[in-house]
Amino acid sequence: MFTAVSNMLTFSAKDLCTRGCMQLKYLMEHPEARQQPSAAVYYGERFQKAVANTIPNIVGQEMGGSYSNGRITINFSNDIVCKDDTIVEVKSVIGNAPDWYFHSSLLQCAFYKSLIMFGANNLRTSSFYVNEGHERIYHTIDIHRKFRYILVFGEEKYEITVNRPEQIVGFFEYKGECCENWELAKNWDFKYKQLEYNKLKSFFSYKPIF
Repeated sequence: MFTAVSNMLTFSAKDLCTRGCMQLKYLMEHPEARQQPSAAVYYGERFQKAVANTIPNIVGQEMGGSYSNGRITINFSNDIVCKDDTIVEVKSVIGNAPDWYFHSSLLQCAFYKSLIMFGANNLRTSSFYVNEGHERIYHTIDIHRKFRYILVFGEEKYEITVNRPEQIVGFFEYKGECCENWELAKNWDFKYKQLEYNKLKSFFSYKPIF
């Protein structure tokens, strides 16, 4: 979600990864148009909980951070955070996942990791998670510079390495700033919509974990 407060635009990192610029602009003006959670979302939540139950050193689920450059603020929430400075993003997979879903998941992890590398390393249980009754208290942790970011993609696991976090963060900063008016949003979509992974894949890498 995002709002405009004192000329500051606030986005969720997931929205910046998964929505087009014109769609973000539309939802900025019509927040009531947001869809309600689907059955797939609830299935994903159950899958995340099942994964979390297998991790012995967990600090908490849905622990978020925030990054701001003075013009926009980007909020993000990590699915699972562990005591050994390992962060896990969980994606449920039903059947054969299309390439775009896998690529989008990888890019989301790379973006979240980049934000933490940029200094948004103080993570706290997200308010929405507490308000939904999942937690009674807020957990906090400071993530150190050398940390692991893992994608659980169905039955598969991958470790994400970011080599140019400034390129990834800068790309999405620009996308957020283009939501200020329709013309900028339209131009951004024309140049980059559904091409985000291809534009940014040289700035991070991933490897399977067996």
